[in-house]
Amino acid sequence: MLSTRAFALALAFGVFFMALVITVERLALSYTGENHYRGEHHATKRPEAFKHDNSQQTDREPAPLSIETPSNMLSLESVSESAGRSKSAPESDCAQFPDTSKILLVMKTGASEAFSKVPAQLVTSLKCLPEFLIFSDMEQEIGGHKIYDSLDRVLDPVKTNNRDFDAYFRQRQCAADQESCNQNMDFEQERWDLDKYKNLHIAEKAFNMRPNYDWYLFVDAGAYVVWPTMLRWLKKLHHTDPMYIGSKTSAGNSHFGDGGSGYVVSNRAMRGFFENEHNVANRWDEATKRHCCGDLMFAKALKEATGISVNDTWPTTNAEKPFTIHYSSKQWCQPIATMNHLGSEELSALYAFERERKFTSPMRIRDLYHHFVAPRLVPNRPDWDNLSDDVFYLNMSENTYDHYQLRKAKLEGLSPLEKSAHLSFDSCQRACQVDSACLQYRYHNGVCGFSWTIKHGLPKKKASRISDRWMSGWDVDKIQVWVQEHDHCDEEIQWPLIQTPRL
Repeated sequence: MLSTRAFALALAFGVFFMALVITVERLALSYTGENHYRGEHHATKRPEAFKHDNSQQTDREPAPLSIETPSNMLSLESVSESAGRSKSAPESDCAQFPDTSKILLVMKTGASEAFSKVPAQLVTSLKCLPEFLIFSDMEQEIGGHKIYDSLDRVLDPVKTNNRDFDAYFRQRQCAADQESCNQNMDFEQERWDLDKYKNLHIAEKAFNMRPNYDWYLFVDAGAYVVWPTMLRWLKKLHHTDPMYIGSKTSAGNSHFGDGGSGYVVSNRAMRGFFENEHNVANRWDEATKRHCCGDLMFAKALKEATGISVNDTWPTTNAEKPFTIHYSSKQWCQPIATMNHLGSEELSALYAFERERKFTSPMRIRDLYHHFVAPRLVPNRPDWDNLSDDVFYLNMSENTYDHYQLRKAKLEGLSPLEKSAHLSFDSCQRACQVDSACLQYRYHNGVCGFSWTIKHGLPKKKASRISDRWMSGWDVDKIQVWVQEHDHCDEEIQWPLIQTPRL
């Protein structure tokens, strides 16, 4: 009996022991599996390169990257490798996007417009950039992306008792959203007056935060960058040279890169301007009060500090967009890297076009015509301004024309059709049709305008009186012949500032 009971107890103890071993192994496996899963999670989660939350640091020092260090976590090098694309972007969207890791995009906006312009940028090409910076006239956050205040370090004596900064202080008192607070304000001029103080401070902050990029590309929030063009072009230039390039514009005797077109500054130029210096932009705060524009002030300051002047790269850096570009023989085969004044729908359309092209090659201006303008080409459009302004035909017995119209008016040697072109839209059309150089025409308020280039233009509000309506027409047959004659472009692109070897 005793031996039987002993055997039963021994058997029960053995079963219990085996069950305990299995339970312990399962717990260990569960613990290991959980750690393994977390390791995979951290492997796919990239640092938020877009956000740049540097609230606990100066502008000069980039935020340290915080990485957990258990043995089963990724190393810092592995995480850095995965930081080249936003994980919020579908792989299919960015898989063929070019490598922009040597160019820092620096975008300028304003608090009153940021929520209407920046979101479209974030869901198009910006989502494929490894890093970018956005500056405004107030610190904000859009969809988790930080927008920096570019004006927080403008000298206090310049800010105070300066009407240019009325909007800067008022928008900080807004108890609702900025759009609601500004809807009853005449904000356009205020925004322009404030904007001119941004460019220099943005450049200094951008360099102090990220001093090691080869190139710094400064654009407005309404701009579109054609990255395949920009990358191919800048690879042919040297960031070790002191370079400042953009669409050259003049104000008096001063020349500068138009900020709307975007301008590019090399690392060498940025270092010569800002490295080992402090409060550089403040040196021109007071002078900015007496000038019109921030892009002008950047050029003046850069010239004074380093001797570097702007190199003209129009039409590759371009302030127009597909519907307002002048499609001429001079521009037709040229590469295009930037455009401006684009709404959200236009940004999306351009991004979709580049996706169709698989971001594979530089874009030429003619490509924009074929994709955006040619499908919309019609003989005429009412309530439309097609920007035909190369020459005007006027009724000189009237005295209601502005200086621009008078400067471009043809006053001598007029044919009978040209003499009557100002009488009506039909008269304007007939005069254009017999002029071999006239590709399109426009009629408004007794003025007939011809254009020697192709322009699509934009709609106009319908006027109550027929005589006040904007009417536009295109000589479709002549345009199609012109396009066919000019559509062959040399395979070798003529890049701005690049000397093509002659054979």
